[in-house]
Amino acid sequence: MGVDGTSLGGAATILSDPPLELDAVVLESLYPTFEQAVADRLELSAGWWARGLTPVFTMQLRPRLGFGTDKLQPITCIGRISAPKLIIAGTRDRHTPLAESRALFGAATEPKEFWAVEGAAHQDLSAFAPNEYERRVVSFLSAHLRF
Repeated sequence: MGVDGTSLGGAATILSDPPLELDAVVLESLYPTFEQAVADRLELSAGWWARGLTPVFTMQLRPRLGFGTDKLQPITCIGRISAPKLIIAGTRDRHTPLAESRALFGAATEPKEFWAVEGAAHQDLSAFAPNEYERRVVSFLSAHLRF
């Protein structure tokens, strides 16, 4: 079984408890920590100074939902996934900057691959680079799944 999770879908895949039993995982535009995701979006909405407001938003999780940001950290959970991973990121993604995607990749266990889609933002990467996306993702899945 394989999963292709984009953004929050990727987070749901990685944060699953117990971990999903998968044979291959494709993760696209996945944030490494909840705090970074909030800070990135605040900056996009209001400017660089708004990053400082991140604690105001994140501290509301526990009283509202019953859990804190510690439960929403893909970067600390990705190591539990033993299946082969393909992590894909856009080089112009301002929701999840490339450095954050590279940090997530660094925390992932082997086997793993990384593809930075040149010029892509936080968008449908299969529509942005359809031929290369199909070549890379189908090749990755074909190598790790039984059809």
